[in-house]
Amino acid sequence: MELKRSVVKGVAWSTVEKVCSALLQLAVSLVLLSLLSPDDYGIIAIVTAIIGILMPLVDSGFSQALIRKKEIDKADYSSVFYLNMAVALGLYAILVALSPFISEYYDSPVLLEVIPVLALLMPINALSIIQNTIFSRDINFKRLSIYTLTGSVVSSAVAIWMALSGYGVWSLVAQRLIMIVTKTVLLWVFSTWRPSLTFSWNSIKGMFSYGSRILLSDIITNVYYQISSLFIGKVYSVQDLGYYDRGNKIKELPVTSMIISVMNVSFSALSRMQEEVERMYNAARKIFIVWVFVMFPMMLGIITVAEDMFRFLLPEIWLPSVPYLQILCVAGLFSPLSVVSYVLVKVKSDGTLIFRIELIKKAVATLILLGTIPISIKAIAWGQVAIFLSDMLVNAITARHFVSSWTIWSKIKDALPYMLLTAVMSGVILLIGCLAVSWSAGWILLAKVVAGLVVYIGLAQLFKLTAWQEIKEILKGYYRKRLSNR
Repeated sequence: MELKRSVVKGVAWSTVEKVCSALLQLAVSLVLLSLLSPDDYGIIAIVTAIIGILMPLVDSGFSQALIRKKEIDKADYSSVFYLNMAVALGLYAILVALSPFISEYYDSPVLLEVIPVLALLMPINALSIIQNTIFSRDINFKRLSIYTLTGSVVSSAVAIWMALSGYGVWSLVAQRLIMIVTKTVLLWVFSTWRPSLTFSWNSIKGMFSYGSRILLSDIITNVYYQISSLFIGKVYSVQDLGYYDRGNKIKELPVTSMIISVMNVSFSALSRMQEEVERMYNAARKIFIVWVFVMFPMMLGIITVAEDMFRFLLPEIWLPSVPYLQILCVAGLFSPLSVVSYVLVKVKSDGTLIFRIELIKKAVATLILLGTIPISIKAIAWGQVAIFLSDMLVNAITARHFVSSWTIWSKIKDALPYMLLTAVMSGVILLIGCLAVSWSAGWILLAKVVAGLVVYIGLAQLFKLTAWQEIKEILKGYYRKRLSNR
């Protein structure tokens, strides 16, 4: 019961933080989009793609090995900390050394200035990986959520001020750096852990087998996740990349937020249940259902209101981003089954199988990328949908190897009520669009959002759907606790 309460609390706090961060980032993104150009975002997209590919090397898979490990001593934490810092500083030096070549490759002199500054994300992030791991291992996501949200608020305020002051692309650089600096400082101030003057190769070797396999799979995943941005920036233009990147990032605000939330909480929680397969299955199924309940209407809702949202909130220069946003939101529909299945595999396997399935998934992704990149940016976006779908199928089929009742068909049946509700909600939104053609974009957007929420929540309450009941219980429990603490 204690573990269940911790999991529920962790999910609640992590989800609240991610939702609040996503809403904040959406609001900030809309403000910054009004002040900055597609070229500014294209430049940042290139650098963040490169850093995103390198970032798994900073942790080397050891944080997940630490979370999964049953018994940990001080030498384990300190050894991983020093290794992370050494790798991060080495990668920083290499990336700075390569910055002139990257700048020349993309024919963008500003990259020569941006890369050395933004690459500081790697060593700064390495400073707080262990504190973050300890809180995750203890399922103490309340603190992590508060620190992350604080970083979002501070960095967003600075970014908006800099954009208004005419700093252009540097406002985006500052936003990313200040975000991680704020979180790192808070983790060091409020965590009791400090590295000791010990380094044990035995500790590293003991975790290397699992950690190295996770590292390899994470690198492969990140390469294929970021590579489309690198190709668009070279094959097409930095401006085109800016349009694609903004559509992708707006989609990512809810999708990535939920993925990180679910991955962090479920991996920590399910790792404790790895010897109890039935119990682990029930917990994973509950996480999946709640995620489907949230993700499906969010993705279909964005697809149906995207053009109205852009017309009302942004300058017309950003309208080319709308089709990319709508296409990429289709990919988000596959994330609940894909990620929860992947977590089950990570918990139950020794890492070897994870690396093998990543090779399979990336072989498929390679063929899709090779076929879509020469055609058009829209083709690349649809290719991403196909990659998400193939990842989901491979992850779900592999998870069944460890949990026999975890089948694709059973998950479709679990998700079916929420798919039907989402279809009804989308139909209502589209009907409003047809009936209100003479309205302004702002009123149409408001009417669609309100009607969609009322229809979806109203039908969930009417049919007493499981996920809605779970969410209400979490909210009621939190409310009762707040009252009792007064």
